[in-house]
Amino acid sequence: MNAPENTRSWPWFLAWAAVGAGGATALLTVLTIGVYVGLLTLAALALLGRTPRSHPGIPGVFAGGGLLPLVIAWLNRGGPGNVCDAHGCTEEWSPWPWLAVGAVLIVAGTTIWVRWGRNSPTGPSRN
Repeated sequence: MNAPENTRSWPWFLAWAAVGAGGATALLTVLTIGVYVGLLTLAALALLGRTPRSHPGIPGVFAGGGLLPLVIAWLNRGGPGNVCDAHGCTEEWSPWPWLAVGAVLIVAGTTIWVRWGRNSPTGPSRN
């Protein structure tokens, strides 16, 4: 019994998701560590791009790009406004826009990946 393409290409999906997460991190932290993260992400992009077996997982870039907005939403879960704890008070953003962007990217990337697997003209992948 052949496994569906989705079950065979999920490691590639996760690898591409790491590239997406690295790209989002590089973009949102460009003034601090973004340059270094960007260089590592470009190296991973070059390696994955040269591996044709990894191409079914490309939609993972969108899903990975949604991880950092979810982290930012979690870190600002007490916002918006001033939030005080034992360490002092800080100004936090509203978590809702970050949550929405992260959720949309993850759902979109995963949906595209699943649909690509179902609509593959060659049938199930043998990667």
